[in-house]
Amino acid sequence: MRRSLAGLTVGALALVVLVTTYLLFQYTSKKITGGGGYRVHALFHNALGVYERTRVLSAGLRIGQVEERVLDQESGKAKVFIRIMPEIKLYQNAAVAKKAASLLGEYYIEIDPGSPFAMRNNQRVALPELHEGDEIKTVTEPVEMGEIMNSVGETLPILRDILSDVKVLTSGPIKDIANNANQLLERNSAIVERLLGRIDDIAATVQGITRSEAEDVRVTLHNAREITEAIKGLVGTTQGQVSGAGQDLRSSLQKLQSSIDSLDKSLHNVDKITGRMAEGEGTVGHLLTDDTVAKNLDNITDDISGITRGVNRLQTIVGLRMEYNYMAHNFKSYVSVQLAPRPDKFYLIELVDDPRGYRSAQSTVGYSSQVGAYSNEEITTSDKLRFSFMFGKRWGPFQGRFGIKESTGGVGGDLFLFNDHLMLSTDIFDTRSNQYPRVTARAYLAIYKKYLYLVGGVDDVLNYTRTQGTAGGFFDWFMGLQLTFNDEDLKTLLLFGGASAAGAAGK
Repeated sequence: MRRSLAGLTVGALALVVLVTTYLLFQYTSKKITGGGGYRVHALFHNALGVYERTRVLSAGLRIGQVEERVLDQESGKAKVFIRIMPEIKLYQNAAVAKKAASLLGEYYIEIDPGSPFAMRNNQRVALPELHEGDEIKTVTEPVEMGEIMNSVGETLPILRDILSDVKVLTSGPIKDIANNANQLLERNSAIVERLLGRIDDIAATVQGITRSEAEDVRVTLHNAREITEAIKGLVGTTQGQVSGAGQDLRSSLQKLQSSIDSLDKSLHNVDKITGRMAEGEGTVGHLLTDDTVAKNLDNITDDISGITRGVNRLQTIVGLRMEYNYMAHNFKSYVSVQLAPRPDKFYLIELVDDPRGYRSAQSTVGYSSQVGAYSNEEITTSDKLRFSFMFGKRWGPFQGRFGIKESTGGVGGDLFLFNDHLMLSTDIFDTRSNQYPRVTARAYLAIYKKYLYLVGGVDDVLNYTRTQGTAGGFFDWFMGLQLTFNDEDLKTLLLFGGASAAGAAGK
């Protein structure tokens, strides 16, 4: 019995709350409009945030509320109808504005009632009041956040360019002018100091010459007299020595003649050898006179130079990727090597470990006397690795690929965005073992430079459900990570490994 009374009490209380809320709502609504009032309207470009019963204020006091919003077919603007309290008077020069009440997107309507008089041509003119159905002509709307962001977006590049120009100016011409002026002052001060020092030295030297000129002339004449006397004595004492040295000179001349004869024989032999070489005799002569060997050497050096330049330009990009298939509950692994001889051209070699296996379908056609012609289709799945070998070409942000994709023919396309930090990729392949071609779409997002990528996408989009009688797969979606790096050591191994393989094939 007590439980029944408690339920009735709660129900009665809820009913009383609902009735009280309704009565308060009706009373507040009637109080706002004064039980009637009159309705005016205004045209807004954007009525977002203005709803029925939105507050209408004047000088911070509530004078009405928004009653209805419709789209004006003639102007394409939002036509907002406002119910004004009957005791409030609005005039022809009244103005309405949409203002933000908070940062959460709430707005209210502010109305300036205007004045009954206005000055026109230095004369006071009476203005009429607004009545039922009249329009408030003057409308002010706030700047939307999107317009602010667009203005900021347009202003920031201009400010960036101005700051860049100021930086270039302060670090370039002005700095150079200051440095040059400083260097000029330092250089001129040093030059002036050196000139003054040289002038002092010249003055001292001239002064010394003028003081010691007579003594220097006397010393010079005395030295000249001593030199002439020494020469006279030398001539007198060397006459006997010259006559005794004649025999030694004759012996030296005989030895010199013998050496000249030996040198003449050697030069004759050299002349004979060079003559034979010039005529092309012997191995050395053949090398010197036949230009075939030189041309072969030039071709060999050109080939070697071309090979080394190609290897230096070759970019070897290694990729390791692992994806988790959520519907298959398995991991799919990739190991790829991308060889890029040019920035817009590459060859992709890839090994794939797919836990769903390699699917294939084999049809058997026969004839039976009971059922006539019949065919059986056998679906097999193997665990062998799949491989891909595709040629790719890039045009700006777009990249196309074709070749072998996971052991079947396929094509693919890539779109690079945000300076290659985001890549959208699509592959179409495996048209033999599926009811429909296998379509895979994935996105690569660089989370650490261009080394580590977050990978996500969908697989086998067209074969959404398993189909009876086919070897097709099924729709799945996946997430994973990819590690990418440029392996210079792998490039060296490819160079020497390729050379060794070529040498072994030549043998």
